[in-house]
Amino acid sequence: MAAGINFAGEYHLKELLVYTSSGAVLNLTKAVQNIDIFEDMFSTSLSGNITILDIDNIAENGPIIGQEYMTLKITTPSLDKQEIDFTNSSFAIYKVDVRESISQETQLLSLSFISPELLRDKRVRVSKSYTDSIDKIVESVLTDTKYINTNKDIYIEPTSGIRKIISPNLHPYAFINNLLQESVTAKDSAPYFFFFENLKGIHFKSLNRILSEDSIGNFNVGNLASLENKSVNSEKDFNRVIDFQINSNNDMLLNIGGGMLGSSTIKYNIYNKSYEKLRYNYFIDFEKFDRMSENPIYNNNKIDEFDNDIGSFGDARIHLHPVNASGDFDTQHTNPTSSYSYSSNKLNEAILFRRAKIMELNNAISVTMKINGNTTIAAGQTMNLTVPVSGRIHEKENDEYYSGRYLITKLRHTFSQTDKKHEILLTASKDSLSKELPLGNKSTEPKGSAGQIFNLTY
Repeated sequence: MAAGINFAGEYHLKELLVYTSSGAVLNLTKAVQNIDIFEDMFSTSLSGNITILDIDNIAENGPIIGQEYMTLKITTPSLDKQEIDFTNSSFAIYKVDVRESISQETQLLSLSFISPELLRDKRVRVSKSYTDSIDKIVESVLTDTKYINTNKDIYIEPTSGIRKIISPNLHPYAFINNLLQESVTAKDSAPYFFFFENLKGIHFKSLNRILSEDSIGNFNVGNLASLENKSVNSEKDFNRVIDFQINSNNDMLLNIGGGMLGSSTIKYNIYNKSYEKLRYNYFIDFEKFDRMSENPIYNNNKIDEFDNDIGSFGDARIHLHPVNASGDFDTQHTNPTSSYSYSSNKLNEAILFRRAKIMELNNAISVTMKINGNTTIAAGQTMNLTVPVSGRIHEKENDEYYSGRYLITKLRHTFSQTDKKHEILLTASKDSLSKELPLGNKSTEPKGSAGQIFNLTY
């Protein structure tokens, strides 16, 4: 990667044009001070902001009012085929955040932008019936000229079964997010689907598919890079970490309430007045679908005198799923008598695993780190991270629990024209450990003798 690059984080801003509502086209390539672009696996759209040093009063002469479109092209030297190219598509400037006078002749403009697909989403609604697999329905909504009408690259993973679905006058992205809850992969029936946009395009795919792809690189926290170091031309500079911190480490209270450790679904037959209870146990179901590493992030010690572990409490979170008389279909549909068979939403099979996975990615092991940027890194990719051991007394150099594979869930690209440097601030999560936790005999709550009961009278 280093060939043709003078320093880690180098980039070239090739184009930044703003198309105003009055018809003027403003070339702001040389006026830009800073560009931030945000990616998030839990968000349906890219967003960002730009800071402009305005010496030509473009805010008034444009004018710039929050109704503009912006094309952008940025490349990392030697990576021209993987550049950030929004010249055929665009961003929508929707807000003027700051208009501040610096001197009599100069003002600072801060503009917020998003993907124009999000504006289209808020303007229209889908009121239509579909009979197809969920992946084909999603593709239709994204490309339909009446709805999202995107021309961006779309990455959609095949889903299982033909569905008969009605959208009850929903915004397109709300409709897709509803389908997200019911989607399972055609390959292995994995329920962990995500719908998000990054700089590569729009994605509707499972965590299993993401984990099957190669990691973007190996990053070493123990070799921190200097903020001022811009002289070394080596691939190691891209794998050094500028700044690092551990955000969270297993919020037990939140994970219990959210159903990550144990939950259940009551499959209720409203015709026969019968029910079936399906349970999720963190340890029993740990290996059912692909993970980043092999070992749980909690210990399955027995925690009480009844030999329960922390995954034994399925009533911590309960979901209700009504089904029809046959017990095979949800109550939205009846089982057709024709030879053309539709699939049920399988929500009773997927919801417990999906909710647990979302809790794992948001409230288990999470790190934030800053690295030298390049245009190949995006949210929804995995990375390998080596974390050093802290403290003075230890036998090993690296933390065997926190080191390993991570999923990049959130990311901010910062392009500074002042420093001429591209940096990335990212959040990455881990749903498992590289090394098994030590197991004790019991970890019951320490208790002394029983407390006394005092009956108070008034």
